[in-house]
Amino acid sequence: MTKITKIAAAVLCSFAVSAISFAGELTVTGNAKATYNITSSDSLGGKSNNGKGIGIANEFTLGASGELDNGWTWNYAQDIDGATVQDDAKMTMSTNFGTVGVFVSEGGISAKYGFDTSAYAPGSDYGATGGSGAHANGAAGAGYTYGEDIGGYNNFQYHLPAGLLPYSGAIKLAYAPTSGKNDNASSNATTAAPATGNGASAYQVYGSFAPVDGALVKGSYFAKEYDAATIESGYEATGVTGKYALGAFSVGLGRFYVIPADGNAVTTAGTNHVEMYTNDALSVGLVVNDNLSVSLMKENSDATQKANGTINSVTSISSQILSAQAAYTMGGMTVSLAQKQIDNFAYTEGRDQLETVVAVVMAF
Repeated sequence: MTKITKIAAAVLCSFAVSAISFAGELTVTGNAKATYNITSSDSLGGKSNNGKGIGIANEFTLGASGELDNGWTWNYAQDIDGATVQDDAKMTMSTNFGTVGVFVSEGGISAKYGFDTSAYAPGSDYGATGGSGAHANGAAGAGYTYGEDIGGYNNFQYHLPAGLLPYSGAIKLAYAPTSGKNDNASSNATTAAPATGNGASAYQVYGSFAPVDGALVKGSYFAKEYDAATIESGYEATGVTGKYALGAFSVGLGRFYVIPADGNAVTTAGTNHVEMYTNDALSVGLVVNDNLSVSLMKENSDATQKANGTINSVTSISSQILSAQAAYTMGGMTVSLAQKQIDNFAYTEGRDQLETVVAVVMAF
C-alpha cells in the first residue's frame, strides 16, 4: 500500500469515527411557468410569423441537508423537470477547509451572466438566440453563445472557505474527468464516451470579489483537454463581468471570449468557420417599486471567421440582441413581458428576428 493510500484511508476512518451525521431536513422547491411566445421576421422571404407557441414548463428540486457532530454541514439536491426526468444532482460537504462537491450535469460556475440586471432573463438565454448547432469544432453559424460551462458535465468541485479572502473574495475550481454526457447518472453508473472532437475532459476556474458596496466583479475560465491528434487548438471560454447596484438602479457590463476547438484549422469544404467569438454586454435595470421592475439590455457578438482553404482570409460579422423587459410580482406569482430584436440572426448578414414572450411563473 502506498503512502498516499495509507493517508487517505486514515482520513476516511477518522471521518467515520468522529463525524456522525444527524438526521437531515427534506425540502421541496420549484416553480411552474406558462409562456406565450410570438416569433416573426421581415427578412425571411418577406414578412412572416415563424411561430406562436403556448407552453407550460415546471421543475422542482428535492433537497436534503444535515450537520455532522464536528460542525460540518452537507447538502443534497435532485432536480426533476417537466418530463419527470431526474437529471441534475449535487452533493456537497462544507468544512472548515472549504466546500467539496460532486455534481451531475450541475454546478455551473461560469461568470458569463454576471452582468445580468434583466427583469425576465438575458436575451441570449431564452427562446431564439440566433442559430443552432455546436459552436465547438470550428462550426459556422452557431447560436449566440458565451461558451460552455462545467455544469454541462459530471464534475468534482472545490470552493475556498467563505471569508478567507478580502473584499468577500471567492474562488471555485472544477474538473470533469470525462466530457461524455450522462444527465441521469446514479451511483456505480458509467458515462457515455465523449463525442468526437468534444474533448476528453474539462476544467473551470471561477473568481469573484466585491471591491465596494453594491458592486460585484466575476471572472471565469473554461477549457477542454484533448487527446486527438487532429485538434490543432483546444476549446476555451473566458471573460469578466461586473454589476453595480445603487438603490433601485443597477447596471452591468461584460466581455467574454469563446475560442472553438480546432479554431486555427483551415478546412477545404463548406462555409467559413469561426475562429473566435468576442461578446460584449450592457444591462440596465430599475426596480420601480416592490412589485414592478424593468430592464434594457444590449448584447453584441463579433464572430471572427476564416475562409476555407485561404489561410490569410479573415472576416468578421456581428450579431446583436436588444431586449426590453418588465416583470410584476404578486406574492408567489410573477408576470413578465419580454421582447427582443436579433440583428444578423445566426451571424447571417441582413437576417433579423423579433421575439415577444409573455410568461407567468408560480413559485412554490
